[in-house]
Amino acid sequence: MLRVTVDIFSGRPNPTWVVTDDRKIERMLKAFAENPAALSKVGEGHQGLGYRGIQLRLLGDDNEFKLPFQFVIANDASDASRSLLDVARGLIEDMTESRIPFPDHQLTPLDKNIRKYVLKRFEEFHRSPFRLYPLDIFTKRGIRVTVRDPNCRECQYEESRFNPGFWNNDPYVRANNNCYNYSRNWRTDTFAQPGRASGHWPNPMACGDVSAGAMSDGLKKRCDCLPKDEYPRRLVALVVDPGFDYHWYRKQKGGFWGHKPGQTAARNVDNSNVVITNPETCDRGGYTDFCGYFYAGKSVQII
Repeated sequence: MLRVTVDIFSGRPNPTWVVTDDRKIERMLKAFAENPAALSKVGEGHQGLGYRGIQLRLLGDDNEFKLPFQFVIANDASDASRSLLDVARGLIEDMTESRIPFPDHQLTPLDKNIRKYVLKRFEEFHRSPFRLYPLDIFTKRGIRVTVRDPNCRECQYEESRFNPGFWNNDPYVRANNNCYNYSRNWRTDTFAQPGRASGHWPNPMACGDVSAGAMSDGLKKRCDCLPKDEYPRRLVALVVDPGFDYHWYRKQKGGFWGHKPGQTAARNVDNSNVVITNPETCDRGGYTDFCGYFYAGKSVQII
């Protein structure tokens, strides 16, 4: 059997399913073996917001084609990668045939709506220029500082030093914590969801619904000042890809914003490889709706 994950979302779990048809699997494995240059390691290639490739994992130890047990296809614009685009497209088109349930299907069902969306982002990605992203841009000045909010000067919050290694160096941490974990600065290893801790999930992927879920966890709208006993307080920003996904940013010490797109590495650059100084105007790909700013104090509970 072959486990398939389309690496595409930031907040909600990625679409994941298992291919069980032996004939299909054998044809695909043969194609992979004949195009070894088209196979990448997890974490290579495009790592920004939006579609990032298809992760494949062999679920048994019978490996007659001597392939890696985990690899990624269709994650860049190279000639080698393009050699497997038809195989990748076929995998996506067949996602609704899967009959093996995953807990994550509660939040990301394998329905025609998700399939249509994934195919759209897949085709857009392979028509657009490919970009690489640095993973370890950071500042070394002091761990944390309290600042007065310039938009509502009676309010204060804390900005922390950008520390991507905490999220990036351990593959387990990187894979099991998302943008919501990063914005709250709390590693839960649960791929935290707005509203899940407070019983208000799943959330439709719209500004009002995701905001309501997060506020039920304890977030406050910007300028609704948090007291000192909520230290450390974070300034965070929410955006959504309407109907499909959400994404969070956190203000960092040094005048920029950090974020962590889904299971990928934490970073402080946008989809144009530019350091993020304004989440409202940075390149966010398909996350077109800017939902607003919030404070997250220490009492915010996420799971």
